[in-house]
Amino acid sequence: MLPWWGWVLLWVVLLVASGLWLFVLARRVWGKTKALTRELSRASALVAELETRVDELRDADPPPTAVTQAPSRLREEYRAQRAEQAAVRRSRRAERMPRWARVD
Repeated sequence: MLPWWGWVLLWVVLLVASGLWLFVLARRVWGKTKALTRELSRASALVAELETRVDELRDADPPPTAVTQAPSRLREEYRAQRAEQAAVRRSRRAERMPRWARVD
């Protein structure tokens, strides 16, 4: 059995420990709140930038669709793209070949 001052000391220790624990929790919440406000300000700046970009794109003319273009022009573009892709593939393939197999 504890004397009366032992119980008072026990309650004081419990109160101080709980106060310290609340202080630690409050600091952690405060730090997370500061980080959240930083992220919110960064996100709002990004949203403002995106809104200006959307306004710019809204004012621009939309690109013509394939349905409204001449088939011969589309065919030429397609063939040009395929030829460019084939040239890139050939150059990559030539780089991978051993030096003795290259025809320069």
